[in-house]
Amino acid sequence: MQTITIDGFTLTAQQVVNVARAPQFRVALADSSRAALKQSRDYIESTWMHDEAPMMYSFNTGVGLLKDTRIKVEHIELFQT
Repeated sequence: MQTITIDGFTLTAQQVVNVARAPQFRVALADSSRAALKQSRDYIESTWMHDEAPMMYSFNTGVGLLKDTRIKVEHIELFQT
């Protein structure tokens, strides 16, 4: 089984097609990519995901007609499904 590693730099369109069409391809996330995702998520959590944060579309507000409506942190999960 061949593994395609997502590292943020080397993924090709052909590899995406291969994974989509052939079950023998596995996908792995590189440790560096996992660390970058965590760093981004930590930034979002600390900057935008608390009730005193400035309003940021879709992070702590509704979307569409609710774009100007702040969503309290305790209710965010309801809007993410």
